[in-house]
Amino acid sequence: MEDRFQKSLALYTDHYEFTMLDALVKAGHADRKSTFEVFTREISLGRPFGVFAGVMRVLQGIENFLFDEDHLHYLEEQNIISSLTKDWLREFQFSGDLTSYKEGEIYFPRSPVLTIEAPLGEALIFETFILSILNFDSAIATAANRIVEAAAGRFVMEAGSRRVTPEAAVHAARAAYIGGVDVTSNLEAGRRWGIPTAGTASHAFTLAFESEIEAFETQSEYLGKDSIFLVDTYNIEEGIRNAVRASNANLKGIRIDSGDLATEAQIARELLDSLGARQAQIMVSGDLDEYRIMELVNEPIDAFESGHRLVTGSGSGSAGFVYKLVEIEEPFHKDKMRPVAKSSKGKISKGGQKIAKRKLNLAGTAIEESLFLKTYGNTNVPSGNYRDLQSQLIEGGIVKENLSLEEARTHLTKVLSEIPEEIRLRVQDDPAVPTVVYGGSGEDA
Repeated sequence: MEDRFQKSLALYTDHYEFTMLDALVKAGHADRKSTFEVFTREISLGRPFGVFAGVMRVLQGIENFLFDEDHLHYLEEQNIISSLTKDWLREFQFSGDLTSYKEGEIYFPRSPVLTIEAPLGEALIFETFILSILNFDSAIATAANRIVEAAAGRFVMEAGSRRVTPEAAVHAARAAYIGGVDVTSNLEAGRRWGIPTAGTASHAFTLAFESEIEAFETQSEYLGKDSIFLVDTYNIEEGIRNAVRASNANLKGIRIDSGDLATEAQIARELLDSLGARQAQIMVSGDLDEYRIMELVNEPIDAFESGHRLVTGSGSGSAGFVYKLVEIEEPFHKDKMRPVAKSSKGKISKGGQKIAKRKLNLAGTAIEESLFLKTYGNTNVPSGNYRDLQSQLIEGGIVKENLSLEEARTHLTKVLSEIPEEIRLRVQDDPAVPTVVYGGSGEDA
């Protein structure tokens, strides 16, 4: 059990989660039934959709959301909780239900990508922890998907580890793999998640030798003639000649990290072919995002390496998810749930738990994100072809389903067919489909 406590994520949260919990425990409200939903009010940067990722990490974290005496002592010593709440937390273990979209699913505004049904105190203290994972992972998965889409079938490598903190880099690699990248440079991600890893060579390697040809001959001897040579340390054309010479024209490819990448790729292709290295591939790197890749995709480039822009969300480092209470048990009417929702300007939402489905036309293209209030009943679902979006992953505190990383990646590939290719990289526009909430008194578009 001590090892489990060492992995505990219980304090990966905000101060006010526990002060609110303390007030609820003292007032006798912590055990009231509640329902919380995670959703975003808009898709960042006016993109047509987002890619959902991180829920499997959430499941692992919930299992490790435990409090030992050190945690409890700290919370009490800092006057964050009372002794009454300390006793409440001592035997804490999540007992509720969790329903979620699958990892790799696409989502739209107001989609309830994750729903928790649990005693109010339990559900409340997960807010920050859940949002921190889903907002980061979904932002990276969405960026990765856009970058892969822009690459139009070319090989894509994620290599952004040095741009974020070490643990964030591991999770960014995981989310990027769900989003469709082929490999990561991060070895811990490879060890932990089974993601394929790859790498080339650095400028430092070349600079460490008296000459570029000596560096390349060493690389060829010890890393293999069929490796990838970084050719822009000095002069790119001379670098290509040295790489071909050092590898006896058997090199796997070259990487260009600077200059006018379009022009340099054209020159490189002609030169490699003329030197008898027609099989050699051309990889380019250097702060590449989907917009830059779209400018380069028609050039003779075989592979793209994306780092900084990818692991920072390509302009949007958070998915913008919020975690909101949508219904609460009436204090004097056990099992009777009352819908609740904010009504403040700009943040209006619909109370009550929602069942999410996606309406498709006969060609399988998404035409509506359809949310049905649970009290509405499936018997009143309008006619049409619907796909269920939610799966119950935790029941009574027990994890029921755990989608693998490969399954999440495959799921995204499958559901992307629901969005027309010509709009997938759109920005500053409306979502690909409207979200409609169907309630007992009609629909709320």
